[in-house]
Amino acid sequence: MLADADPLPADHRILEAFTLDNLDADSIAQYRQRFSAIKPGHPWLALETRLLMEKLDGWGTDRATGKSGLSLAGLLMFGKVQSICAPEAALNYFVDYQEKLEEGVRWTDRLYPDGTWEANLFQFFQRVWPRLTRDLKVPFQLEGGVRKDETPAHEAVREALVNAVIHADYSAPGGIVIQRYSDHFVLANPGRLLVAVEQLRRGGVSECRNKALQKMFQMMGGGERAGSGFDKIQTGWRSQHWRAPHLHTQVEPDRVILDMPMVKETGSNYQHKEDALPTQEGDSQHKGGGDSRVLN
Repeated sequence: MLADADPLPADHRILEAFTLDNLDADSIAQYRQRFSAIKPGHPWLALETRLLMEKLDGWGTDRATGKSGLSLAGLLMFGKVQSICAPEAALNYFVDYQEKLEEGVRWTDRLYPDGTWEANLFQFFQRVWPRLTRDLKVPFQLEGGVRKDETPAHEAVREALVNAVIHADYSAPGGIVIQRYSDHFVLANPGRLLVAVEQLRRGGVSECRNKALQKMFQMMGGGERAGSGFDKIQTGWRSQHWRAPHLHTQVEPDRVILDMPMVKETGSNYQHKEDALPTQEGDSQHKGGGDSRVLN
């Protein structure tokens, strides 16, 4: 609560002794490509890495000490995972994608920091986004003479994924966990809501825990700043006549959990999987600040 009360966004914290060498060059190059695809010709694209990081708030200056350096956001988004998980940065950092499409199989696909890839937030988004949306139907539709490859449902999933990343409390345990089932998605992130649930549903108020991360995702086409992100999620699901997404919170440790059922509103065969994200009660993994990375 004290951290959330700080007027300086959590991800603006300057990390002493961290340099551009702690960043993954491939991630920055791939980010430039996505940025260019969304905003071709943008003047920031011509900047060297240090200056680009400054524009994105990935590099800043601590006004109290006058020291300049890599910000937490810059490291989280583009860093080498070993650097991200350093005690001086984000010791509790963990990202986990779990795909559970077959009964009796623990998971049919899983993506987590296993040493085979640089598991920063950009690379996590790059890998998880196509996995979440690969089975979403795309009807043939032209826009300005060009085929449109996304539907409101795609936009809803992207907004939900980006929200889990930019609203997470990276000092808290548990990490970001994205689960895909045959009939719904579950997206969970550590931290508590910064606005009331009813205000979130009404929209119009934007309150983001990690404003630099929000900017970084905005420049590549994700992350609303007008307080309309959850409304976009609801609208996308409504366009498919699916049951409304359900948002709820958990304490000890604090987590925000979004359940997105892909079941028709009139259907009667959907049952909420209570084991998708175990609640505090009846699950020792979630008591006293336990680690919620293991959800099985």
